[in-house]
Amino acid sequence: MYKIYPNVKKIFLEQGEFLVKEKLTVFFQDEKENVFTLTKEFIDEKKKATEKTADIIFIKDAQLGEEAYKLEVKEKIYIYYQTRRGALFALQTLKQIVSQGKTKINHLQIFDEPDIKIRGYMLDISRDKVPKITTIKSIISRMAELKMNHFELYVEGFSFEYQSFPQFLEEDGYISIKEYQELENYANDLGIDMVPNQNGFGHMAKWLATEEFKDLAECPEGIFLWGRHRRPSTLNPLDPRSLELIMRMYSDMLPYTKSSYFNMNFDEPFELGKGKSKEECEKRGIGNVYIDYVLKAYEIIKQYQKTPLIWGDVLIKHPDLLGRLPKDMIFVDWGYDATHPFDKNLSLLKKLGIRFMAAPGTTSWSSFTARNRDWSENITNACLAVKQHGGEGVLLTDWGDFGHLQFLPISYPGLVYMGLYSWRMKEGTYLSLKAYLNAYIFDDKAEIMGECLLDLGNYYRFEKDYRSNGTPTFYHFMWASLANGEKDKIQYYIDRVKTTFLSEKKFNLMQKFLDFKEYELELTEMNCNDADLVKAEMKQAIRFIRMAQKVNIGLNKKIDIRLRKKYLEEIVSVKKQFINEQKRLWHIRNKSGGFEDSIFLVTEFIDFAESMLEFLNRRGEDYEI
Repeated sequence: MYKIYPNVKKIFLEQGEFLVKEKLTVFFQDEKENVFTLTKEFIDEKKKATEKTADIIFIKDAQLGEEAYKLEVKEKIYIYYQTRRGALFALQTLKQIVSQGKTKINHLQIFDEPDIKIRGYMLDISRDKVPKITTIKSIISRMAELKMNHFELYVEGFSFEYQSFPQFLEEDGYISIKEYQELENYANDLGIDMVPNQNGFGHMAKWLATEEFKDLAECPEGIFLWGRHRRPSTLNPLDPRSLELIMRMYSDMLPYTKSSYFNMNFDEPFELGKGKSKEECEKRGIGNVYIDYVLKAYEIIKQYQKTPLIWGDVLIKHPDLLGRLPKDMIFVDWGYDATHPFDKNLSLLKKLGIRFMAAPGTTSWSSFTARNRDWSENITNACLAVKQHGGEGVLLTDWGDFGHLQFLPISYPGLVYMGLYSWRMKEGTYLSLKAYLNAYIFDDKAEIMGECLLDLGNYYRFEKDYRSNGTPTFYHFMWASLANGEKDKIQYYIDRVKTTFLSEKKFNLMQKFLDFKEYELELTEMNCNDADLVKAEMKQAIRFIRMAQKVNIGLNKKIDIRLRKKYLEEIVSVKKQFINEQKRLWHIRNKSGGFEDSIFLVTEFIDFAESMLEFLNRRGEDYEI
């Protein structure tokens, strides 16, 4: 039996074999479709062939679903499809069968169609890291191989070429309109809808940091949230100039895009009701003030013939007001932990007659190597709830919080699982991840890399406590970086992490675990084009974890102070080497813009480690936790 990814709905093997030529010829009974971008290695689409001489016959079938296909291998290969996507997906399946059969393949019949309509992935390009076009194209190709059909680049700040605001664009730090359209055409050729994405309510910190727009902030002084001061990030929805700003932003993006959808975001307006809109929110309620602003933006978006997607974190708190939403707007319920209640939320939305999607996450951010147990259950729960309650689809998010320090391969397991499971929600799908990663992502002849990567995403099982939306190890890194700018940096750090210090046994266990992962990396035999880069990135990710954990135990009095000081000295001693390697790795896959902001956080962390070392040398054990 052939191993086909994602799993097909029905397959029947029959007697007989089809002999595979070096190049197969094609014939379309109807108009020829552009479907050969990823299958040119075994198909000669340019060689003229008739229905009688062709090896593959494409036949339109109006009875099939929009993305369904039938594949029959007899004396010829017959592909039945209703739309171009169906033909593309059939070829992706045939490509796998041919690669496994080599010179001959069984006669067979396959019927296949997806379990979920929209199967998407969203990549954050706005938290310092803007990938190169070649990097984004490689991601799109992987999505196509997984039969995914929806792609977004998350935009906040100045990571897109706003022609109205050239003064804010950082050199080599944004996606130009020309680049976006090149990516859109590439995605469309592979059956993927590239959906424009742009925030316009919360997450406006970079706009509000400018002299031109600082007066539009809901709270010009910012707010204290989640243990630290945050600069202004939310527009004042009552100021007409806020709407004028996003109107100009929309006009710089939406006319250049072909998708019928637009992700307007509007998530996490943290300051809403705490500043200039406080009186109005107290009078009419935060939910109504929020929706008023949403509806004004909606009218602008409809001028571009787009259907808006909107994050649901604010709206879910006001179910009594959801009837105010336009009927075509799509509510996107997001949450990135294993515990997120997709079933509860989507059940409610169904009862209210709201169109909806679910957005789980790769958990790559705030973790260094992802959170395997979380993303696997998170994605599974999202897909199950969407299927059960009749949702529009799923959108896998991949954020870049706090410097976007994770490397691209960290996102592959979650991306692959989303592709496989959203197409066919079959029990045991997770168990096929290792094989897919080894064969189709890393081409690892030793069959080690897939399991190694999956296992690295479980290092947090050794942590003392569970943390939402990240790992305690990463949060030690984050608070150490932030502490370096505080007056009493040591106390600032202690106050925020004292409940998650590792014991000596758990620290040592973690180091042994990471030692073994590094040993596994050396045993891999990857033949992918970026094999050396992947290995270097994984080693750097492990160094990040080790450094954060050495700082983690730095103030743990139950561990010999000489050992703790030794570990801190090790961090300080490799500062230049570590930063140079981070710079080298960053610039291979990504544009240069944003790097300095990201590496600043790393420098601050290492400088804090040095401060902690000085503190221990000066105070010894004379401090309180």
